[in-house]
Amino acid sequence: MSLSFRALLIGAILSVAVAMYSAFAGLKIGGVYWPSVTMAVVAMAILTLLGNTDKNEINIVQTAASAGGLLAAGLIFTLPAIWLLGLEVGLVEIFFVSIVGGLTGIIFSIPLRREMIEREQLPYPDGTATAAIIEAGDERGEKAKIVFGMVGVGAVFSLLRDHFAVIPGLLSIDSIKGGVSRLFSFGTSVSLIPFSGGYLIGPRFTGIWFAGAVLANFILIPYLVSAGEFATKFDAASAIAAPLGIGIVIGASIAYFALKVVPRLKSLVSDYGEVARGGTRLFGLAVILMVALLTMVLQLNVIVSVIAIFGAFVMAYIGARVTGEMNVDPMELFAMIVLIAAKLLFGFNAVLLVLLAAVVCIAAGVAGDLMQDLKAGHLLGTNPRDQLLAQVVGVVAASLAMGFVLIALNNAYVIGSVDLPAPQAVALSAIVGADSLSMVLGAGIAIGIVLAIIVSFFSSAIAVIAFGIGIYVPIFLSLPLFIGGLLRFAADKKGLTEKGRLVAAGAIAGEGFIGVVLALIGFAATFL
Repeated sequence: MSLSFRALLIGAILSVAVAMYSAFAGLKIGGVYWPSVTMAVVAMAILTLLGNTDKNEINIVQTAASAGGLLAAGLIFTLPAIWLLGLEVGLVEIFFVSIVGGLTGIIFSIPLRREMIEREQLPYPDGTATAAIIEAGDERGEKAKIVFGMVGVGAVFSLLRDHFAVIPGLLSIDSIKGGVSRLFSFGTSVSLIPFSGGYLIGPRFTGIWFAGAVLANFILIPYLVSAGEFATKFDAASAIAAPLGIGIVIGASIAYFALKVVPRLKSLVSDYGEVARGGTRLFGLAVILMVALLTMVLQLNVIVSVIAIFGAFVMAYIGARVTGEMNVDPMELFAMIVLIAAKLLFGFNAVLLVLLAAVVCIAAGVAGDLMQDLKAGHLLGTNPRDQLLAQVVGVVAASLAMGFVLIALNNAYVIGSVDLPAPQAVALSAIVGADSLSMVLGAGIAIGIVLAIIVSFFSSAIAVIAFGIGIYVPIFLSLPLFIGGLLRFAADKKGLTEKGRLVAAGAIAGEGFIGVVLALIGFAATFL
C-alpha cells in the first residue's frame, strides 16, 4: 500500500512547505540542508495519526516532501541574480525553469540507481540515516514532539520579530559612534535560522567561513580605511572585500570542477550505458521535450536550451555521485561553471545566462536529493518506481508555488539586502554583470584556484568556497553560523548530535515558513 493517493497528496503538500521554508532559510544563510530525515519524522507522525500505514508509505511521503527543498535551493542560488541586476523575471519563467530543471534531474538520475546504489553501494549518508529513522520508528512520538515543538518556537519567534516588531532583526556595532564602529563591523542577525544552519553545517565549514569574515572585517577593511584608501568601511567592502571574496569563490569553483568533476566524466558514458540498451527512445523523447519547453515556452535561444539540458545532464550525474560520496551537493558551483563557459563561448544576455544556470542548478540538486531518497528506499525495500512518481509529484507541487514565494520574498524583504543576503545569487550576478574582470575580481579568482589546489591535497576544495563566502557576506551572518557550528561541536562531544539536528531543523522550518507566509500575505495585499 506504499503508493497510496494520500501518500502522494501529503507528500505534495509537505513539498510546498519544505520549498517555502528552504527558500527563506537559504536566502538568509546561503545554504539548504538535506530535508530527508526531518521529513521522515514528519511523515511518520502524520501517517501514524491517520493509521494503517507502513515504512514504505512513510518513505513515499518523505521522498515527495524532500524534493521541494532542493528544488528551492536551485532557484534561490541562481534566479535572484536577475533582480540583483535590475532586470525582471515572472511567474511563468520561474515555473517552467523549475519544472524543466526538476524533471531533468529526475530523468538523468533514473539509470544511476543500479550503478551507484546497488553496485558501488555509495553511502549517501542522509539517505541511510533516513532509512534508519523510518526503520526504528518513533516510539511515543518523541522525535515528532521535538520537531513540531521547535517548529512552533520558530514560528512564534518569527511573528514576534517580523509582524509584531517586539524583537529587533539585527544587533550591530554600528550603533556605537566612534573609531571602533568606523573601522570594524561586528554583530549578529536576530534569527534562529543562522544558528540552526551553523549547527547543521557543522564546525569545520562554519569555522572556515568565519575565518574569511575575520580576515575581511577585522584586518583587510580596517586597514584600507585607516590607511586612507577609502572613506568608509562600506566603500572598502564594496570595492575590495566583495569582489575579492566572490573571485575566490569563482576560482575555487573552477579548480573544484577541474579536480573533482572532469576525472569522473569518463565513467558517465558507462553509467548511462543501460539507457542506451533499454529505453533509448523514451529517454531521447524526454530530452527533446525538455529542450522544446525551454525554447518555445520561455522563448530561449535553441543553443541556450541545448546547453542547459546538456549541462543539466552532466551536472545531475556529478551531483548524484558527489552526494553519494561526500553528502554534499555543490550544485551552485556546477551552475556557476556552466554559466561561465556559456558566457565566454556564446555571450548571451543576462537573463538567459541566469535561467541557464537555474536549470543546471535545480537538476543537480534534485538529482542529489532523489539519490538520497532512493538509497533510503533501497534499504527499506520500497519500489523505486513508486519513489520516482513521488519525486515527480513533489517537484511539480513545489514548482507551482515557488514563483509566488520568490516574488513575495523579494517584495517583502528585498533579496540581496540585510534581511536576505543571498550570497550565491550575489556572486552569480557579479559574474553575469561583469563586462570584464576587475583587477580585484581577477586576483580573487587566481587566489581561489591556487588555494583550492593546495587544500585539495588535505581536504576538499569546497572549504575554499566557504572561506570566500565569509569574506564577502556581512559579519552578522557569519557570526551566528559560527556559533551554531560550535554548538554542533559540543553536541557531538556529548552524543546529542541527532537530537540537535531535529531541534535545528524544526527551528528553521518554523521561522522560515512564517517568514514566507508573512511575505505572501503582503504580496496578496497589493492586489486587494
